[in-house]
Amino acid sequence: MAYTSVDSKAMDEAWAAGIRTKAVDIVDTSHCLATLLCPRHPNAENPASLLAKAIEASDRFMAGSTICLEVEGSGSVPDYIAESIDLLNGYPVKVIIVCDGASTHLPGPLLGDELREAVCKASPGGMLWHPIAKELVYSTID
Repeated sequence: MAYTSVDSKAMDEAWAAGIRTKAVDIVDTSHCLATLLCPRHPNAENPASLLAKAIEASDRFMAGSTICLEVEGSGSVPDYIAESIDLLNGYPVKVIIVCDGASTHLPGPLLGDELREAVCKASPGGMLWHPIAKELVYSTID
């Protein structure tokens, strides 16, 4: 499915809530990294839904994407981020969450098992770009 005006609207709504596109980086000929900067307290009634739609829109923007959800500040991952992964409802996306120096994928310090399992379940498989390690890693959590 191609990026459409529905996706553009989803990104505008996410932006208004404080969820911003930090960067889109082409890391090699077959992978790019789209980073969504996620505030701890978005300005929205249902931030999980907004973020899920923004994840899908970011994925449709460019094939071969890894979507990085980078949580602002220190502390644990806000609940709305984990909820957004569940709201993807089977939409296959390569996503990695980064929070306070840890991530959902090796190498390096890892976030909680439940979050990591949710991210793995959403993944279509294959490789994704690890924004901290600056290398391709398997999208599974093993």
